[in-house]
Amino acid sequence: MKDEIAVLYPNETVSMAILKYCREKSVPLPEHINKHAELTEKELGDKSEMMVSRLQAQYLVWTARSFNAKKILEVGCFTGFSALAFAEALKDIDGAKIVTMDINEETGNIARKAFQEAGVDHIVSFILGPAETTLAGLVAEGPFDLVFLDANKDGYLTCFNTILELGLLRQGGILIADNVLKKGLIVNTTDQNPSLSDDYAMGKVPYIKEFNTAIANDPRVETFFLPVFDGLALVRLL
Repeated sequence: MKDEIAVLYPNETVSMAILKYCREKSVPLPEHINKHAELTEKELGDKSEMMVSRLQAQYLVWTARSFNAKKILEVGCFTGFSALAFAEALKDIDGAKIVTMDINEETGNIARKAFQEAGVDHIVSFILGPAETTLAGLVAEGPFDLVFLDANKDGYLTCFNTILELGLLRQGGILIADNVLKKGLIVNTTDQNPSLSDDYAMGKVPYIKEFNTAIANDPRVETFFLPVFDGLALVRLL
């Protein structure tokens, strides 16, 4: 049997070259989405780390199209970069709908403006407020084909259970949860992990561990953990 290689690529130089190669060969992002990412990075500085990467946005476009998604729910909007990617995938589909939410009014306003300027505000709706309360108001909008979970990590498990209990994800639908490996801290909190000094990330590790264990053992779903980006959990409702 062929052995699995623990290290995907031998060093940062090779990893960066691979990233560049994958971006160039993958489904392209339109210019307005790239410019929105640049604007977010310029105006929000270090906070822009909350935004998904360009390659991850390309992945979301490809996934939404491949899955034939028509209705998408996003928990955690930030400045709207990932929602714009979903809108690119759904823009030519009759009756397409994307609902995205966030608790930050300032970044939410940036997102609203971006949706308007991109001409997709007719299919993308932004809701301001905590997911724990806003999800309950979306029952009439669902069920959704795809859910993207990328909000406060301490609320992941509550959101997951609420989404399933309210029937917001259709049978066979997929929930994608971001940051489920949290800079490798999920499995390694020793001096070998340079992110050990990241107090914010360390504070989220217990919540992510609880979430990961729950979705791996929940009989309602089938889960696959993908070691890309900061870790993705792909969860299919049975």
